[in-house]
Amino acid sequence: MNRLTDISNMVESLSRIYHRLRKEINGQLINEGLSMSKMKILHLITTGKTSATDIKNYMGFSSRTVVTVLDALEKDEMLRRQQSLTDRRVKYVYITEKGRDKLRVAEDTHNIILDRIFSLLSDVQLKSFREVCNLLEIQQKNNMAK
Repeated sequence: MNRLTDISNMVESLSRIYHRLRKEINGQLINEGLSMSKMKILHLITTGKTSATDIKNYMGFSSRTVVTVLDALEKDEMLRRQQSLTDRRVKYVYITEKGRDKLRVAEDTHNIILDRIFSLLSDVQLKSFREVCNLLEIQQKNNMAK
């Protein structure tokens, strides 16, 4: 195989692995009324003052998608919104105690699945994989900045 074919095959393999992993995790999280995306949002808002725009930028979602997800999380009492005191156009999002409880369960589930899947890799292989991922991410960020 030539280099480009080999790279293409690796990318396709990574894509399949990621989608199967996401499907498995989402299948487990649905029992908690969550998904990986909702879990990431809950995790993000544990850091403090977070707006819908912050979430949109972090997640790479459209504004409509963010509002839909936030509405669902608020309806399930996992977060609350509060108007900014200094800018009436901004509402901050805060995690509730129920949201923290659900997030803990979701993160435990997430970690169990990741541990099971990546347990096949030795520490050296895992370190190499992390280095490759970091290099590719840095290159991607640099290319996007140009």
